[in-house]
Amino acid sequence: MRILLPLLMLWMLLLSSLTMDAAAEACRLFVTSVMPGLFPYMVLSLMLVSRFSGRPPAWLFLLLGWGGGSPTGARLLYMLPARERRHRVRMAVSCATMSPMFLLGTAGEWLGSRTAGTVLLGSVLLGGYLTGWISWLVSQDGTGESAQCHESVRDGKVMSFGGAIDLAARTMLLVCGTMVMLRVLSAMASRVAPDIALLLTTFLEVTTGVQAIAALPLPLALRTALVAGATGFGGAAILLQNRTMYGDGFLSLPVQIGWQTVHGGISFVLALGVMQLLML
Repeated sequence: MRILLPLLMLWMLLLSSLTMDAAAEACRLFVTSVMPGLFPYMVLSLMLVSRFSGRPPAWLFLLLGWGGGSPTGARLLYMLPARERRHRVRMAVSCATMSPMFLLGTAGEWLGSRTAGTVLLGSVLLGGYLTGWISWLVSQDGTGESAQCHESVRDGKVMSFGGAIDLAARTMLLVCGTMVMLRVLSAMASRVAPDIALLLTTFLEVTTGVQAIAALPLPLALRTALVAGATGFGGAAILLQNRTMYGDGFLSLPVQIGWQTVHGGISFVLALGVMQLLML
């Protein structure tokens, strides 16, 4: 890393125009398409969870995680007291997805179809639910003690409006920073391998990749399925954001990647099947 990091920094300087354009585009997407659907919802979710004494019920966590998307679910999981490992894995896997407001609104608008956006939303959420149940069946029992627990939960305090804004804002900064860095790295990598630029972009920074996929000259059903697969998988951006929230004490990196891949595959199949049925 002592050699790789200086080389990357030098490369960024040599490609300064490309780097700045990529960073600016990531910031634009964050401000216009990501933060509006994440921040207000996360503030209210944090305040609500802190008002449950003891353990919030699993169904509430799942609903809040689905409603807010990643990394809201991971942030809420960080706040929960200890649960059985299988519960924590299931909740993490089920909520490792993108915001429904992004799926239905932004991605649906990029696809140019409200119906496609609705199918996309249903496929990704159902894909997460099914993946969570599969993880429950194959995961082993064991304690899943949270390495961290927010002080408002640990001390039994109710989170204030200002406290929720502060915690949500710091989470949003993480999301923005992740998007910027991975968008820059994907732009630089695309210079070396232009033939797989879209694949690299989608894998590293899924929001930019989804926008490009939605504009491809392909049938609507296939574009919707590809977007569902990409958002269900989430890519490196979602993986890193979630991992920063809940750490690696109960979900190793290879296992996390594996479950996100399963989620993406199920979401792709569901979206393609439903869109084909609707277009008959």
